[in-house]
Amino acid sequence: MDNKIIEIINKWNPIKIYPLLQDEYHFESKHIMKAAVNSESVEILAKEIFNIFNQCFGKEFTTSLEECEVIAEEILRYKIE
Repeated sequence: MDNKIIEIINKWNPIKIYPLLQDEYHFESKHIMKAAVNSESVEILAKEIFNIFNQCFGKEFTTSLEECEVIAEEILRYKIE
């Protein structure tokens, strides 16, 4: 699950870092993985994702909660498979 979450987050690239290093979002991905294990709802995981990136990047993180919900849904869908 680790690698898939990292892949999803890197593809999303919420801070729009270019060039993107493979481990650029490693810290955030680890926290998201822990949240995903304990989360049963897209909304709860989306809020966790939003908070993690907001705390780590502050004003550089301009993504909406709705966009985080799309990512949370993708992560949880992978978790179920």
